Amino acid sequence: MPDVQRVGLATGLTALAGRLGLFEDAPDDVRAYIVEQQGEVAARAERFRELTPRVLGAFAAADVPVVPVKGAVLGGSAGDGAAWPHPETRPMSDIDLLVDPRHRAQAGAVLLRAGCTLHSTADHEDTYLAWGDGSVGRTDGESAAHNGRIEVHPGWQEFLHGYAVQGFQPFERATQGADGQWRFDDASFAVHVIGHLASTVVRAEVRAVNLLDVWFLHQQGLDWAAVGQAMRGVDARLTAPGLWLADRFITGVVPAVLLEREMARLRGAVTLAVTSPVAVLRDPTQRTTVRWRADFAQHRAERTAVVRQVGRSARSRWR
Repeated sequence: MPDVQRVGLATGLTALAGRLGLFEDAPDDVRAYIVEQQGEVAARAERFRELTPRVLGAFAAADVPVVPVKGAVLGGSAGDGAAWPHPETRPMSDIDLLVDPRHRAQAGAVLLRAGCTLHSTADHEDTYLAWGDGSVGRTDGESAAHNGRIEVHPGWQEFLHGYAVQGFQPFERATQGADGQWRFDDASFAVHVIGHLASTVVRAEVRAVNLLDVWFLHQQGLDWAAVGQAMRGVDARLTAPGLWLADRFITGVVPAVLLEREMARLRGAVTLAVTSPVAVLRDPTQRTTVRWRADFAQHRAERTAVVRQVGRSARSRWR
């Protein structure tokens, strides 16, 4: 049982595996756990499906533009239909919203008026809670009662090893619908999904759920030529690693010419080329090496940030 719990938390796929009947021959205690987790993931997804339109409606009413990304769209709670065929099986940790940095304070004010509380703030995100106390919660699986987080990101930024990398400018790609809400076109949304996956590759903490996000978008008929065009100008650390991993695990999906083009732009491409894709999957017992982190840094400030992060990690282990 502990192994099932650890793998479930690391991958995010417990509920989907249960939905597909992959544990029908498992021992009774494992099957009971899988059923319980299916219920918790589905209940949590339902809470976010109720919360998301209220939050987006509040922003539209206040005329503060935000773009929902990641799970809120992939799971269908943002209102445009789910990419996942069984959206009730996709774990939701939070609602992710991109906002123009100039509107960051206004976005916070909207959420506070909507009854949320500010939990934390950093250069690359502000976190609010619709429910919960911000604590870690269950460590043996998903919980519907766990924090209802809303993360507001000033622009598209992915936090790597002590520093953030900028993606494209969201409001150069998003359009406003008749309902007042902002959305990406399919290609730009896919680039963002791949970009988030890429950031987890660089951090060596990939959850398989984010890899399936790419697969399900592909299954919906993703226009890879448009994706390639939308990737032009995006930092290669937010394109190549995600494409590399998708190509290794989901063969025949990523166009070879696109992967080759983006890998050619990547500092750290040699590191990936000699790396097993399994090595970048989340494993709480392992830490990335200093060499790994430094291989993706592009200039002195980022290398300095890597050293500082390593120092903080070392100090925390001795406390």
